[in-house]
Amino acid sequence: MATTNNVPANAASAPDAQAQVNGILRQDAEKNRVAVHTFNPDATPEQKGAAAGKGAGQLKSQTKADQVAGGKEVVLDSNKKAPAIPPTITITDAETKEEATNANVAAAEARTDTKMPGGVPDGPTPSIPEWYKAGWRAVGGIDTPQKEGEERDKSIIDMYLSEQFYGAWYHNAAIIFFAVFATHILTLFRFGWGWLFIVLGTCATYYSTSMIRVRTRARDDIQRELVKNRLMDEHESADWINNFLDRFWLIYEPVLSTSIVQSVDQVLSVNTPPFLDSIRLGTFTLGTKAPRIDKVRTFPRTPEDIITMDWGLSFTPSDVSDITPREAAQKVNPKIVLSIRVGKGLASAAMPILLEDINFTGLIRIRLKLMTAFPHVQIVDLSFLEKPVFDYVLKPIGGETFGFDIGNIPGLSSFIRDTVHSILGPMMYDPNVFTLNLEQMLSGAPIDTAIGVLQVTVHNARGLKGSKVGGGTPDPYVSLSINNRNELARTKHKPDTYNPTWDETKFILINSLTEVLTLSIMDFNDHRKDFNMGTASFDLSKLQEDATLEGLDSKILKDGKERGEIRFDLSFYPVLKPQKIDGGKEEELPDTKVGIVRLTIHQAKDLDHTKSMAGDLNPFAKVLLAANAPPVHETNRVKHTNNPVWESSTEFLCSDKQSSVISVKVIDDRDFLKDPMIGYMSIRLEDLLEAKKAARDWWPLNGCKSGRLRVSAEWKPLNMAGSLHGADMYVPPIGIVRLWMQKATDVKNVEAALGGKSDPYVRVQLKNVTMARTDVKNNNLNPEWDQILYIPVHSPKETLLLECMDYQHLTKDRSLGSVELRLSDLLKRVDDPKFPYASTGKKTAVDPLMLDKGKAHKGELHYIAEFVPAVALKGVSFEAGANEIDKVVEAEEGGSASSEASEREKEVIPDTPTVSRPIDDEYDEIKEDEVREAAANTKGHKKSGSMAESVKTTGTNATAETAGTAPAPERGVEMSKEELLEHQAGIIVFNIRQGQLSQKARLEVLLDDGYWPAFSTVKPRSSHAQWDHVGEGFIKELDFGRVWFRLNADDDGDKEEIISEFKLDAKVFLEQAMSGPTTYTLTDADEKRQSVIEVEARYVPVDIKLEPRESISNMGRLRVDLVSGHNIRGVDRGGKSDPFVVFTLNGDKVFKSETVKKTLNPEWNESFEVQVPSRVGADFQLEVFDWNQIERAKSLGIGRIELADLEPFVGVERTIALSHDKHGDQGEIKLKFLFTPEIIARRRKQTSTFSTAGRAMTQIGGLPFAGVKEVGHGVGKVGHTVGGVFRRDHAKKNSIDTSNGSSVLEVPSGQASAPLGPTDNQSINGTVFPVKAGAMDAGEMQLPSEPGVLRVGVMGAKDLPMNEGDMPKPYVVVKIADKEQKTKHAGKTVAPEWNETFSYSVGPSQTKIYVKVLDHKTLGKDKVLGEGEVDIWRHIQPTGDGSGADVMLELREGQGQLRLKLEFDAGAPMGRVGSMASMNRSPFGSPSRFSLSRAKNSDD
Repeated sequence: MATTNNVPANAASAPDAQAQVNGILRQDAEKNRVAVHTFNPDATPEQKGAAAGKGAGQLKSQTKADQVAGGKEVVLDSNKKAPAIPPTITITDAETKEEATNANVAAAEARTDTKMPGGVPDGPTPSIPEWYKAGWRAVGGIDTPQKEGEERDKSIIDMYLSEQFYGAWYHNAAIIFFAVFATHILTLFRFGWGWLFIVLGTCATYYSTSMIRVRTRARDDIQRELVKNRLMDEHESADWINNFLDRFWLIYEPVLSTSIVQSVDQVLSVNTPPFLDSIRLGTFTLGTKAPRIDKVRTFPRTPEDIITMDWGLSFTPSDVSDITPREAAQKVNPKIVLSIRVGKGLASAAMPILLEDINFTGLIRIRLKLMTAFPHVQIVDLSFLEKPVFDYVLKPIGGETFGFDIGNIPGLSSFIRDTVHSILGPMMYDPNVFTLNLEQMLSGAPIDTAIGVLQVTVHNARGLKGSKVGGGTPDPYVSLSINNRNELARTKHKPDTYNPTWDETKFILINSLTEVLTLSIMDFNDHRKDFNMGTASFDLSKLQEDATLEGLDSKILKDGKERGEIRFDLSFYPVLKPQKIDGGKEEELPDTKVGIVRLTIHQAKDLDHTKSMAGDLNPFAKVLLAANAPPVHETNRVKHTNNPVWESSTEFLCSDKQSSVISVKVIDDRDFLKDPMIGYMSIRLEDLLEAKKAARDWWPLNGCKSGRLRVSAEWKPLNMAGSLHGADMYVPPIGIVRLWMQKATDVKNVEAALGGKSDPYVRVQLKNVTMARTDVKNNNLNPEWDQILYIPVHSPKETLLLECMDYQHLTKDRSLGSVELRLSDLLKRVDDPKFPYASTGKKTAVDPLMLDKGKAHKGELHYIAEFVPAVALKGVSFEAGANEIDKVVEAEEGGSASSEASEREKEVIPDTPTVSRPIDDEYDEIKEDEVREAAANTKGHKKSGSMAESVKTTGTNATAETAGTAPAPERGVEMSKEELLEHQAGIIVFNIRQGQLSQKARLEVLLDDGYWPAFSTVKPRSSHAQWDHVGEGFIKELDFGRVWFRLNADDDGDKEEIISEFKLDAKVFLEQAMSGPTTYTLTDADEKRQSVIEVEARYVPVDIKLEPRESISNMGRLRVDLVSGHNIRGVDRGGKSDPFVVFTLNGDKVFKSETVKKTLNPEWNESFEVQVPSRVGADFQLEVFDWNQIERAKSLGIGRIELADLEPFVGVERTIALSHDKHGDQGEIKLKFLFTPEIIARRRKQTSTFSTAGRAMTQIGGLPFAGVKEVGHGVGKVGHTVGGVFRRDHAKKNSIDTSNGSSVLEVPSGQASAPLGPTDNQSINGTVFPVKAGAMDAGEMQLPSEPGVLRVGVMGAKDLPMNEGDMPKPYVVVKIADKEQKTKHAGKTVAPEWNETFSYSVGPSQTKIYVKVLDHKTLGKDKVLGEGEVDIWRHIQPTGDGSGADVMLELREGQGQLRLKLEFDAGAPMGRVGSMASMNRSPFGSPSRFSLSRAKNSDD
């Protein structure tokens, strides 16, 4: 090996040492193992690299001149035969590099089949050849592969039976039974002994094999339980990890010590006591002996996500019993040296304090809570099961050589030990735990951040026991703390009483609801420590169920004995957290006026050094919430610097964000002298929060020549009454935006992978709140909505988001794209006091639907937008009540004011903000100096002109107003309540004040059709709701409008879990609520659970002219009389047809007539009613079919019916011509119409569960309509009768009486009935089904006064659909309440007859029969052919002669008609009757998420 020796130049200064080093290097070089290099330690890295490369020339080929004399015999390679091993190294000349490379490649290809020695074989090891198996190898059989594991233990039975057929106890019992039975059979049939032995041998083999498995399983189970018990009862060693720590500690300890020195030295420098000049960490080491884990005990019987262990830990560097003498000689003990400087300036001296020989031993319980996300450990709980033992040597004077251990002072060591235990005890001594939330720590959120505010109202204490030390009556007060740690708040003390009454409210910031609130009753003493009379505790986790608990009584305990009782109230206000929305994004938090402010004082730079004679400052900062208030926070003191770094955070509760001003004073710590102020800064909280959004947090200091302060704030909104949409935050509307949502084209298909299409709808959002939405169009990529939406707006700067969404039944809806609509494009400002804003005209737009934050688009949205102004009305406001914080402040204002601030401080800090603009790179230093000079020149700090001018330079209008600008007078017009109610269109402003609820739920306010809430409150924290929520909604026609209040228990705004509701006319509501707060009672379907709310309202008229399609008269109930047909096309062999008529509205089948046999001029004389949401946009048509016994019905023609020209309350007669695509125009149908306007409650579309394709398919249910009325009444007569009734009875029909809360039941499917009598045996396929004279509407049903027995006869059905061309085998399932029965399945037919009867116990709460017709499948799931509902008491009367009826039911979700026979016997035994809840939910299939737990009779 080549050796390079480069002797340093200064080697002569130490000849002996260098000679010794050179000898060592020479010995290493003589070993000829590796090259030994020596360098000049002062040389550069490049010089050292050049020195190391000098030996590279020795690798060149030796020439003849270089060869050493001497020789040896050379082995010749003649190359006449191929080598046994191909060469692995090819030597080529450097000049023929390219040829060498090609040769190397060729050689490598030639060696591909040759394996390297010791390499892993590619495949299994080849078997030993037979010629090798000779002699003893052939006889011994050692070359035969041996079975391993279970294969080795298999017996004969194992080869033929799977393990599931043996090994269990019942297998052993079965083989014994088989042996007895088989031997009996063999004996009975006189078989020989041979057969008997065969059976016994088989059973014995099976039994032995099975018992082996039983014993194996039993042994494994016992061993497993023993291991569990051993883990719990015994401690196991951890020698393996201790062995690892012994080696790893030597590597890790220097790194750990360096990190500790860097962090601790900074902490010591900023926390130096005033009487010391400085504290520095001089030496720190933890020694060479690693800490040990002496024992570990595991608890296996814990939940799956919990790991609990007990660890015995020890750190005993002074113990040498477990190390070798050589390791003991090289051992380094832990040593910490603090350098403390006493004195000031030049008159100071350093004094070392030595801490060494540290020993620690303890038993700690570790509890880990796991989670799926990284870092997979969510919470770590640490708790010492017993007091740890620690020892140390502390030498404060004399250092290591002459120091004196203070532990030798009698009593001092035990005092220090007890002090440490008293501090650690409440933190982490069992049962207390020290919790580390790793998830929160790694998320970047501060560990001490508050999750909410706890309001504690301490009322009184009774029966206190105890007296003062030395006698006397106590002076009690209450100290509040968490887990009995530091005091967080205290009440005033009450002198000389055992029954004190405080009635004080305190607010405490809470970091976790898993802790315990401690109320300590203390006895106040003037000259000695206060005496603890006892404590009361409350588990804060109970607030998760109900956040408001009043009238709590808790026992006061001390030493396990009762010392009295205390009464208090608790209320928790949580911090609002953002929810996840589409794409994993977080929604924007609402803007609230009440919240928690986390203020961080980071650092300061360039402080004014002229404030100190020495030019060296000891700065710290104080935070004040008012100019003359005491400080709420102080940072630590930093010694001897003009650029301090504090990084000090504090949190406080803010009751009004808009008016909050924060002041920060930077002060120089002068120890025993008065501390002078270096500079100050006053800033509005809103300006501080806005600057954080722009990442600018440097602010100039006032009252000084130089200096700037880095401050940041974080706002956390609170869920407190009035904080979200309070009355003082409400801005009156300037008008509405009328959106005509026409259609969308080529929208994104998010269900293409599942073989379906999107189910689109459009929602309109304003400030992340959904204001309105359209219907859902199912399985349509080009939906047409043709709906008009109205959105109140408040400012020209607002922007509406029109977002197209895909409806999902089980998951959250997905976005298909969005369009932004700016209000500034729709309106302009005009000089009109009544209408200050005017419309710029209609905007017809075809905008692309933007995806992925505007990076791409897919599809287009067609809409027309128009602004409609509202009257600028005076007095559109509500009296804003004080929130909980303001109430407490007002109650305490009578006490002593904060006079802790000195007069000097009052003179220095002005009341107004001094700055509102942060310092950035573009900030002009001249302006900064002007601000400082203006603040410095304000003598007495009055609101002078210079200060106002300096504020104006900041550009904050609100600050300028506070500096003396008077608020602008309120503009608008005044109108009386009578004048307001004369306007038909307007915006109703609701002030939802409070409520007493039967269950915690959101209050939703709906108008008119009730399709989507106008607004919704937040879910209250308790059943005693305090909302103070202001919302609004637009109403088109006041005389016909409705107002709905309903409680929704679901948290999600897209779902419904309605528990109670209340409806009334809009005009009646305004007459009541505009006069003042009014209470309304909401009830559920059973009228059992009642909730009371308090509401106040205002009304803002809107100057709008409704189009015909927008008017209430555009919707209503249409009565259709099917009279007759003429000249119907004949398709039967005889030239006749069997016609029946099917009516459809907007694609949904609403009525099907009876079949008239063998005629071309049928007479039906049937009638029905249907709800029409929009006459103008209705697609109403009829289709005539020819009925067939076996084949599907054939179409005879289609007729389209125009409803837009129908006059309300006027009966008309029309003849509708029939047309066919193939056969042309032939035939006509004679109809009569009567349209009655009324508000139709729209119900949101339902979506079925996943189909076989795996996607959410959308089902369209039939629209509700009333039963068939008496045919004898002519249309003209009915129109004449109803014409004068509508205006008189409309309010009564559409409102709910507050006394009983009754509502109109919804009829979901076509039902016709006839009384039992001569027509009982009429065939279901007869031409006429008689109509019951005086048939009742849904609202006229008479409920029974007592329970009875209802017999339901399932007679037959007709016109059932065929299943993919195959005739069905139908059967019927009948369900009332919780009882379900079904018929036998008929043969293959579409017109089955069953004639089966079922009995049910019914009462007043059972009003519906649910039926379902299914196709029986021998293999596979039965398919639904149709289903429907029957209103029991609509067809039969509980008393009198009408106790029975024949009912013809039109099936929905399919097709066909079902005939039932109902008979009711009053007074029969009730039996088991289902609950109302079970009656109201759909008995078949899953309901839509828009109708969960919603009563069927909730809509009119």
